[in-house]
Amino acid sequence: MSKAPISLESCPAACKPTGIFQQFGKPTGWLGWCIGQLMAIKNRQRSEWVIGLLNVQPSDRVLEIGFGSGADIYRVTRLVPQGFVAGIDRSEVMVQQASQRNAIAIKAKRVELQCADASKIPYPSETFDKVFCINVAHFWTNPVEVLTELHRVLKPGGLIAIAIQPRIPNATEATAQATGEFLVNALISAGFEQVRLETKSMQPVSVVCALGIKN
Repeated sequence: MSKAPISLESCPAACKPTGIFQQFGKPTGWLGWCIGQLMAIKNRQRSEWVIGLLNVQPSDRVLEIGFGSGADIYRVTRLVPQGFVAGIDRSEVMVQQASQRNAIAIKAKRVELQCADASKIPYPSETFDKVFCINVAHFWTNPVEVLTELHRVLKPGGLIAIAIQPRIPNATEATAQATGEFLVNALISAGFEQVRLETKSMQPVSVVCALGIKN
């Protein structure tokens, strides 16, 4: 039996860009600004767990996809005193908010934030040691296309971490585990190797994080 296509529709935690999910996928206006601030406050435990899985080194060059409020950009920057942190987000509102939060590091040229789409990353091939995103992949229309682009910008031996905590109505632990399997298959399809899945028990459902290496 052939595997189902890896697409937004096949992701168990998929958030289609309608209603309130539109604001989480691409925040706009005053409501988007407020959502960004809320995410910065509520998601610390989840973020610190995912960042810990990256084993960030002091001289690493790190890219975050969908940085939102910029709180995780700030956290990673403190781990790379000799490195560099970049981020892309589709929301101009989030770029503004994150730029304010990371203004000192941006001025020092240790951080660079851009409004861009993950399917067309504005960096040369083999630029980054680590790439990560948290609660972003369930908005991607073509996950393998995006992950192939992330594979391109990673250095050989580079590590990627893709995490999702399902937020769809009536999400369960089964939803989380099925989402983890989806992410693992997507990473493998995009050319990553040594792919593994990590899970952290949280409320209301667990967070799953798929990790892979570019060989």
